[in-house]
Amino acid sequence: MIPFFTTFLAWIFQSFTGFGAGIFIVGFLSLFYNPKEVIVSSAIANLVGTLLILIQNRKGKVNFPLLASLILSSIPGIYIGSYLLSIIDKEFLKFVIGTFIIALGLYDYMHQKGKLGFRLGKNLGPLAGFLGGLSAGLVGLGGPPPAVYLNQNTDSMQSFKLMLNVYFTSNILFRLLFYHKENILYLNKEIILQCMLGVPLGVLLGGLLSKRITNVNFKSLVALSVLVLGFLVIIL
Repeated sequence: MIPFFTTFLAWIFQSFTGFGAGIFIVGFLSLFYNPKEVIVSSAIANLVGTLLILIQNRKGKVNFPLLASLILSSIPGIYIGSYLLSIIDKEFLKFVIGTFIIALGLYDYMHQKGKLGFRLGKNLGPLAGFLGGLSAGLVGLGGPPPAVYLNQNTDSMQSFKLMLNVYFTSNILFRLLFYHKENILYLNKEIILQCMLGVPLGVLLGGLLSKRITNVNFKSLVALSVLVLGFLVIIL
């Protein structure tokens, strides 16, 4: 039942913040299963989770040009990350990615608190998408770069979650395609089944909890969540 409870708790977090389930699932389950099987198998269950979050936040608004820039630029990032996953040890890259995510979260938190005036302009969408795709392909966590970008370019919690999880849905589909192309489609039926059971319950509870937070506080929460996830990338 370890995959079930891990996925349940991870998707409470993602449903509440809009992102982040991947690092909890991959980091914890990799202690008990082959890490490559965890990354690939959990992606299938996570696809269900992103679709459920889209339904939860269907009242949000979508900026299609902005979203397209994220999705299209993530494709080369995912491909490169998936290829690197197949040929090198991830530990050094996890440290580099984790450090970058920590810096990104700290910057966004300072920005949300009005202590830094510089914000990510809409023209930086391709960079955010590429970095998110690269991180997703390598460690199964592609959320922080596009999350910070959308946190500064959307005006409501629903729009943020809706756009971010459209990005995640495409992200997962491309990852699975590239994993298959590189012959690293490592599947574990036990992980897939138990994760599939945990995802809907986690999404439901996280969605209910998120109704208790304001848009202003949510933006600060996103930044702090990015910061925490950066530390988890390094530790787990």
